Amino acid sequence: MIDLNTTKTKKALEKISLELMIGIIAALALLGVFAKLTDELLENELKGFDTFISNIVYNLQTPWLTDIMIFMTHAGDTYTYVFLVIIVLIILLRKSLKWEALVLLITILGSWGMNTFLKGSFERERPRLEHLVEVGGYSFPSGHAMVSIAAYGIMAHLLIQYLRKSGKPYWPIVLLAGLWIFLIGFSRIYLHVHYPSDVIAGFSAGGVWLLACMYALSLLNRSGGHRKVN
Repeated sequence: MIDLNTTKTKKALEKISLELMIGIIAALALLGVFAKLTDELLENELKGFDTFISNIVYNLQTPWLTDIMIFMTHAGDTYTYVFLVIIVLIILLRKSLKWEALVLLITILGSWGMNTFLKGSFERERPRLEHLVEVGGYSFPSGHAMVSIAAYGIMAHLLIQYLRKSGKPYWPIVLLAGLWIFLIGFSRIYLHVHYPSDVIAGFSAGGVWLLACMYALSLLNRSGGHRKVN
């Protein structure tokens, strides 16, 4: 039995409630952004926004920056995720963190599956410019943006949880993961393969899925189905 009257327990419950509230607010905000973009896409009202942002990004193009953007876009390719997931899964399973391993797979595969479904539903063509990397399929929402925020987001979350339990600083991971994910999405606009609204929609939809998976993992851990490993 858990004593709900202890100060430690009360603080833990307050923290859980605060984190849940923040997560719900964030998820609703992201859903709102995605819904707004979807509505404007269906009403053919995204051209002005996409043109404005795209022109700003295209004016930044230089040979050295193009090389960096090509590298960043490959960081969001399928083979990159396969390589990283295999490594992370091995680490998690060796530490008997089976729930983390399962949620990692669900997060990444789920984001990929939903992106495939959404692209097939909207069937938006890609920008009619010379693509600086090879691409295929439809444009909305961006798969690189949607899967990157889910994949790198959940991996960063797992690392952050480990650092927090170890009493080590984790803010560098938050900043680095955020910058890494942003640059993957930004590269898709820079390389002429996505509209800005595609990328924002991808981040929004992927962000909602990431938050849902993070919350599911926290429930599994608090339910006692998670075995702590030193």
